[in-house]
Amino acid sequence: MRKLVIALILFMGMNLQASCQSKFFSFKVNSTKSRPGTILNVLENLSNECKMSLIFADDNARKLVNKKISYLSVNDFTLEDILNLLLTENNLFYTLSDKNVLKVSHLQTKTFFIDYVSFTNRSSASNKTIQTGSNDAGDGSTSLTSTSNFKFWDEIKIEMQTILNRDGDTYSSDKTIINQDAGLITVTGTKRQLDRMQTYIDTLIDRLHKQIIIDAKIIEITYSLDQTLGIDWSKFEATLNGTADGSKESGLLNTLKDPTYLAKYNFTIAGLVDFLKTQGDVNIVSNPKILTLNNQPAVINVGEEKNYKYTLGSTTTTTNGVVQSEPQFEIGSTFVGVTLAIVPQITKDDFIILKINPTISEISKEHVDESGDANMAPDIKIKQLSSVVKVKNNKKILLGGLIQNKSEDKITKIPGLSAIPILGHAFKSKKKVNTKSELIIVITPKLIRGDENAPTLENLD
Repeated sequence: MRKLVIALILFMGMNLQASCQSKFFSFKVNSTKSRPGTILNVLENLSNECKMSLIFADDNARKLVNKKISYLSVNDFTLEDILNLLLTENNLFYTLSDKNVLKVSHLQTKTFFIDYVSFTNRSSASNKTIQTGSNDAGDGSTSLTSTSNFKFWDEIKIEMQTILNRDGDTYSSDKTIINQDAGLITVTGTKRQLDRMQTYIDTLIDRLHKQIIIDAKIIEITYSLDQTLGIDWSKFEATLNGTADGSKESGLLNTLKDPTYLAKYNFTIAGLVDFLKTQGDVNIVSNPKILTLNNQPAVINVGEEKNYKYTLGSTTTTTNGVVQSEPQFEIGSTFVGVTLAIVPQITKDDFIILKINPTISEISKEHVDESGDANMAPDIKIKQLSSVVKVKNNKKILLGGLIQNKSEDKITKIPGLSAIPILGHAFKSKKKVNTKSELIIVITPKLIRGDENAPTLENLD
């Protein structure tokens, strides 16, 4: 009859009482039908040679170490290597204390940290609301809204259960505790389950904590009314091809000859401004810069709030038989200008996907009472674009086609003489001037890595 052979050869084994941490082991396990070798056999031999105490934290751990080993040959392994091979690879936890106590367990409870702003439901929106007061139908506002929702913790819980419980798992992990306020997730599971969970959490945090600085330049160009299609971008395309101002990349989303366009270009802002000056008068409206986390909305507003009052109704009182009616008013406001809402997302290969929603609003008509005060919301003209674009890190995105026609009074006067009472009217004139303008928005997203400092405002170009 063949016998089970478990041979332990200790290198540096002159002092068997010494710690086994610095020793190397070589042995073979050759099982037979009558005497099968198990993980427990090897652990018992190691326990005897290294003077270790062996304990099992739960019944399942005790059962799993009785797993049969058909054949095993180990050469020059450290004690840690052997324990990893026998226990970790068989979905078991182990700890080896300073007092040489080897504790083996099937399940452990671990708490993971989610460093994330605690939103039950996060929404990003590009919104324009115009308050018009109350009427008999109960309608009090007109709203234009683009909204996206992300229920963070609800999504996390569903994904965790999918990751933790897969076919072949020996334990069904359903005792997961989520503390949203503290950003903690506590899970009980096996070695493989918690390892999968750790990988998922590490990847999630790495994605969530990436930062992007968004540099937005809002440029207004005013030109003559005979340019019905706005800026002639074909000349800009020729400029890029023929000079050192920039180089055109592949992947245009629209042709630059269209009045509404969105393109991926590499060019200098100075080169763009020089080109725009050939088309009309150029004015830099704003140059905001905003830093945001991955998948977090960034909103830029450039404009002004227009205040007005509107009638809610009236209250009637009777004094000494005299009926008096007192009107009731409320103050409202509406924003007029440029709103730029951007939600960035960073891909695995560090490309940047941007959801871009620029909205431009202007007053088309004001409503005033006899005293010249606004008594209801002005009529607003709104122009809005919405697009999703993918660009390389630190590359520019060009948006345009938001054309506005303005009509305003232009007063020409002679200083000093025009201020003379009555006679001064002869030294000044007033006429209606119609102008046409277009807003150009240049967006440059730059990825901020954790191992580098954020760029200064001066070195973003």
